[in-house]
Amino acid sequence: MPLSAADYRPRDAEHAVLYRVIDEHLEAFLETVRRNADGSPLPEFVEQEFRDFLTCGVLAHGFARLRCTDCAFERLVPFSCKGRGLCPSCGGRRMTECAARLVDDVLPRVPVRQWVLSLPYRLRYLLAWDHALARAVLGVCVRVLLGFQHHRARRYAVRDGRSGCVTVIQRFGGGLNLNLHFHTLLFDGVFFAVGKQGALGFRPLPSPTDDEVGVVLARIAARVQRLLKRRGLDPGDADLFQADPVVEESPALAGISSASIQGRIALGPRAGARVWRVGDDPDARGSFRPRPGTRISRGSICTPTSQCRPRIAYAWNSSAGYAELRITGIMRSGELCGPRDRAVIRSAENPTAWATSGGRIRSA
Repeated sequence: MPLSAADYRPRDAEHAVLYRVIDEHLEAFLETVRRNADGSPLPEFVEQEFRDFLTCGVLAHGFARLRCTDCAFERLVPFSCKGRGLCPSCGGRRMTECAARLVDDVLPRVPVRQWVLSLPYRLRYLLAWDHALARAVLGVCVRVLLGFQHHRARRYAVRDGRSGCVTVIQRFGGGLNLNLHFHTLLFDGVFFAVGKQGALGFRPLPSPTDDEVGVVLARIAARVQRLLKRRGLDPGDADLFQADPVVEESPALAGISSASIQGRIALGPRAGARVWRVGDDPDARGSFRPRPGTRISRGSICTPTSQCRPRIAYAWNSSAGYAELRITGIMRSGELCGPRDRAVIRSAENPTAWATSGGRIRSA
C-alpha cells in the first residue's frame, strides 16, 4: 500500500548497502593502508568521518524522543552524523535544503543555463587540497562567463547589462572518484536598468553557439594557465609535485587520492588497475546526470528524491539548456593541443559536436 503524505517510515541505516560495506571492511581497510604506507595511517579526520557515519541513524548511539501533545503518540528519532563526506542521508538533506533556499530566496524567475567546467587530473589533485586555489580558479571561470554574457548583450543594444550566477563545487564523479569540478547556474540573459526609477528589466539572450562555447573555454584555459604560473604551479613543470604538502602530511592519503582521480584501484592485489564500472549507460535507470541537449528546469537542481521537486517544478517551469566545458590538458605554452590534450566542448544545440582549442568542429 503506498504511503500517504502524512506517513513516515524511518530509514533502516544498519541494513543499507553502504553501511554494511563500511562496517564489515573498515578495520581491514585501515590496516591495509598502514601496511602500504610504511605504518603511516590516514589522517584522523578521514577515519573519524567513517566512524561517525557508522553511528548515523542508529538508535544505539543516541536519539530524540518526540511526543505529540494531542494524541500522546511517541517516536524515537536517532541522531544524525551531520557529515559532509560520505553520508548519503546527511548530504542529501543538505543538498535539498540548499536547493530549496536557492529557489525560494535567491534565484529570480528567469531562464538559467548550467555550465560545467571539468579540469585536468593534475589540476584536480591540486584543487582538492588547496581551497584558496580552488576559489581562485572558480573566480576565473565566473568572471569569464559574466563577461561573456555582458559582451553578448551589447550586440542587442543592452550596454550595461549584468548577469549573475551560482556555482556548486562538486568533488566527486559518477563513480564516487575524486573529481573536483564546477557546476554553474548562469542566468541566460542580462539585467538592465529601466527608466529613472531604478527598476530592473531582463533581456534573454539566444543560446550560445559551439564557436562561442569554444571561445569561452579557450579564455578560461588561458587565464587559469596564467594564474598557475603566477603562483608557481605551472602544470608543465616536472618538479611541480616534488614538494607536495599532501604527501608530507599523509603519503597514504596522497596515493589514494591520486589513484581515485585517475579511476584506478589504490590498494590490494589489483592496485593500479582500472576500476570496473557497472552501469555506464546514461540512459540506464537510476542515472540522474543531465545529458547534453536536454532541457533543464528549476527542479533539476534538487536531488532526485527531494520532496520539494514538485513544488519547485511548479514554481518555475521555464528552462534554458546545458553546456559543458572540459579542459583535458594545459600545456606549458598555454596552448591546448594534441590528441589527448584538447579542449572538449559540448553544447545543448549540438550535443554530438566536439571542438578543439582552435575552434574547429568535428563530429564525435
